[in-house]
Amino acid sequence: MGGMKDLTTKILPKMALAFITTAVANLLSRDSIKSAIRGLVRKLVSGSAEKPYEDVQTVEGYADKVMTVLYQNRIFPQSIGIDGPPGSGKSTLGRSLAKRTGLEWRTLYLKEMNKPYPFKTGYIYENIRLFRTQNIENFDVIIYLDCQIEEARCRVIKRDRNAALTDYVDFKKLKKVGDAAYDAADGEDINIPMIPVKMKIRPRNGFRDIENIRMKLKSKGLDVEQLSKEELLFVDCYGQKAFWPQSSMFPYVCLGAYNYELLSAAQVALRLAMAKKLLS
Repeated sequence: MGGMKDLTTKILPKMALAFITTAVANLLSRDSIKSAIRGLVRKLVSGSAEKPYEDVQTVEGYADKVMTVLYQNRIFPQSIGIDGPPGSGKSTLGRSLAKRTGLEWRTLYLKEMNKPYPFKTGYIYENIRLFRTQNIENFDVIIYLDCQIEEARCRVIKRDRNAALTDYVDFKKLKKVGDAAYDAADGEDINIPMIPVKMKIRPRNGFRDIENIRMKLKSKGLDVEQLSKEELLFVDCYGQKAFWPQSSMFPYVCLGAYNYELLSAAQVALRLAMAKKLLS
């Protein structure tokens, strides 16, 4: 009985304290967690987790080159869709293009991508799942930011908003499906030299992206009639339907993102318990 009492009153509380302090120290060693804390503090102070917006000279250059292509093709869009990985610069480019086109810029929330969105003309819309979930026939022009994954991850951490995305979201999978969504659309792929911007102007017969994906998968003998566009893209990329709640971020989540930090904290707690046991 005495040994059990010592375990519950002395050893277990010390184990719990060792686990918590070690786990917290491990997590705080991550740049993503530091960024998330900075964002939380900034939100408490200023009301917004993200750093105040500033024009980015590089992205202003991107916008100028996009406008040059549009003018050369005599395209005066009434609606533009922008997609790309988190941290690729969608919001910054959207704002820059809005100043040049007179269109309104609108960043969409992830929850708004869970069903068809009521797009309006006169807007530039952007979201990381825009092309894979929505009817892109609503846009005169689609723009895809083909940013390198590591570069995108670094940008997410630096902006101090949603930095934990870099830990628990599989950027590689997110980008692969995004690439496939853009590639599925008809239209000439306009690659602007020296910048990570790809764009397509809606052809006379439309982008036909959903039809193209279905036709491709049906040619392989697959039954895809009941699948959403995002599910079709997953089958195209990975050969199987993703298991998820319909239209959500779940298939992109990295389960066990903090396993190392938690397991190492558990080891510290167990070693402490064994040492206490040996000394008793």
